[in-house]
Amino acid sequence: MTIEKTLNNPDNQNNPKKSRTTLWIMIILFGLPYVAAIYFYYFADLSKISNQTNYGTIITPARQVNDIPLKKLNNTDFKLSEMRGKWILISIGQSSCQKSCQDNLYKMRQIRKALGEERTRINRVFLLTDTLNIQSFNSLLPDYSGMETIIPTDDNYQYLISGFSIAGEPTEDGIFVVDPLGNYMMAYPKDADANKILKDIRRLLKVSKIG
Repeated sequence: MTIEKTLNNPDNQNNPKKSRTTLWIMIILFGLPYVAAIYFYYFADLSKISNQTNYGTIITPARQVNDIPLKKLNNTDFKLSEMRGKWILISIGQSSCQKSCQDNLYKMRQIRKALGEERTRINRVFLLTDTLNIQSFNSLLPDYSGMETIIPTDDNYQYLISGFSIAGEPTEDGIFVVDPLGNYMMAYPKDADANKILKDIRRLLKVSKIG
């Protein structure tokens, strides 16, 4: 007997207990996939699920990014939550921005560009650790339009930066991935291969139903 016939069965309509049982069966059947998805997203060891096919280091459990008030390079207010619903590529570095820093700016731009129509699902953010050489850093920005640059403000800012780490290693010159729910969930060290990062990002966008 189909679900529709079961619901329309007069015996069920006249028997509240049977009707409730049928209702709970339907809830379990249709709700279980969603419960499983939530479990695996938030609690499962993603590094095992991925079967070691990912290039980046998966952060387990994913860390909710501290959504503190920030300042853009032009001194306007900003919060990372303004980008909620999008994937974010984040890099951290000094305003002097030497070779590895410039490489990351280039990698993030090219990765996004290589995604084609999917590039609108990706935002880029650069977190400066200082403003000592801000004029030098500003001279780089015309080549990286669309990227948000954030300047240091207070101790909370330093706390935000320290949250992006790879097994306790320094955060500067790495590339970090924040998911559309605001969770820091993947990291790449200095000198990471841009093509392999791109492969990971494509996989994330393919399997993700959000962002």
